[in-house]
Amino acid sequence: MLKYYFYMFILYNDYGKKLKEVLNGLFPGLIREPVRVRVPVETPDRRQRFGRR
Repeated sequence: MLKYYFYMFILYNDYGKKLKEVLNGLFPGLIREPVRVRVPVETPDRRQRFGRR
């Protein structure tokens, strides 16, 4: 839980952002930025939706 609070502090606080820059300067790649990932969503077939096959 402490790790979660620290991560939220770094993401949403100005001092946390400065701390992240310092830590990443000392140890590159230590704290990574969150990256959005696209997830393919399957749309159901129209024929199956109405009970036809």
